[in-house]
Amino acid sequence: MIAEQIFSAANALAMAGWLLLVLYFVIGERFALLQRIVEGYWIPLFLSLCYAVVMGLLVSGILPGAEGGFSSIQGVRSLFESDFALLGGWIHYLAFDLFVGSVVGQAARREGISILWMLPVWFLTFMFGPVGYALWRLVKVLTRKKGLEASV
Repeated sequence: MIAEQIFSAANALAMAGWLLLVLYFVIGERFALLQRIVEGYWIPLFLSLCYAVVMGLLVSGILPGAEGGFSSIQGVRSLFESDFALLGGWIHYLAFDLFVGSVVGQAARREGISILWMLPVWFLTFMFGPVGYALWRLVKVLTRKKGLEASV
């Protein structure tokens, strides 16, 4: 029950982070608090801390975990049989994908890349992580201005 509640809260927080990122891209300089939240990576940081707490409680045995390991696909499957281990993995995805989306969003904003390029990048980063980052790299190539080198 508590794993489900944390799962729902983490999802809501991540979605709020993505919405704030889009708002920042459009109107960020007009709202100092919005700018500080996004540029400070506060929501990905909070999700990362939640991940650390869940994983710490799992490793210490306070939360029920499952036996398994990282040396085989079966071992990893076994690890995720625990709701709390699955929750930790999910929060990891939420935090990392939002962090990547924030980094590339800030770079795009600095470089004057249109939100029309960024919406598919963010969507794919949100849904499929590395695919969104790969699209970002392609967008960088397609929108590169002469004399400017890619930074992210």
